[in-house]
Amino acid sequence: MSILGVICGLVAALFMALAFFCSSRAIRLHPDMGSLGLLARAHVIMGGLALVALPLFWREQVWQDLRLWLPITLAGVLCYLLGQTCLFLAQRKVDSSRLVPLLGLKLVILAFLNAIVFRSEQYGWLQVLAIICTLSSALMLNNAGRKIPLPSFFLVILACTGYSLSDTCIKRQMEVVASLGIEGLALQSLLCTSLSYTLSGVLGLLLLPLTSRQGRQSWIHTAPFALTWITGIVFLFACFALIGTVNGNIAQSTRGLWAILAGYILAKAGLTYLEERVSWQIILRRVAAAILMILAILLFNCRQ
Repeated sequence: MSILGVICGLVAALFMALAFFCSSRAIRLHPDMGSLGLLARAHVIMGGLALVALPLFWREQVWQDLRLWLPITLAGVLCYLLGQTCLFLAQRKVDSSRLVPLLGLKLVILAFLNAIVFRSEQYGWLQVLAIICTLSSALMLNNAGRKIPLPSFFLVILACTGYSLSDTCIKRQMEVVASLGIEGLALQSLLCTSLSYTLSGVLGLLLLPLTSRQGRQSWIHTAPFALTWITGIVFLFACFALIGTVNGNIAQSTRGLWAILAGYILAKAGLTYLEERVSWQIILRRVAAAILMILAILLFNCRQ
């Protein structure tokens, strides 16, 4: 396994964890902007960056076969935006250091979709054990500090559902792009990312008139989320290209640990509007839950 690929995966996990602290900061500094306002502004910024990058990966057949890749790309983007919106809503009440590890619940949603809804996968006892570990981890996180409000927990489930459906669409999108004669996982990944986020930017522009008008500061406070998130995505796809999607997802699962560490540092620095101060016992309980979630993802990706 490539050491560089593992490093890219860990860096991707770090940036994605930091991105959620940035989104939490923007939401709490600009409550009037709302989750939809943050979503629209962030994706206008990311869409602009993706549009600049798109010519680097563009191939003539992409335009010629627009009807093949556009519907599945649009479906993936809409599911992803649904997931992001739900998570932003949950961040209004719950600290990021507790929300980010809970995103591992996506594993349970994916298993349900693949085994029950789409009937595309069959799972063995290792995958069942992984699901038990995931649910146990979620229970531990809920008991590590103040109880997570039920509406917020439900929003996390909806976010994981949106992300899972988006992942399913991305898998199909990659297959379609490969069928166009575009070779190489790295090129396929970067092209799909550029197309998806350019489309996200267009949808962000369409959403802007529906959000409350905010000053320049709202854009300034949104930018850190957009930049850290898109950086994490670039490192994630570099990781996928170097060590594959299975190992990449395992490396990405460390974002829960990064989030707990970042939350501790922020609370220690006095930024309690982002992260509340908690005892060492609570922190260790959260770390144990995050490690259990990583173990769950490792087990889930084992094939008997």
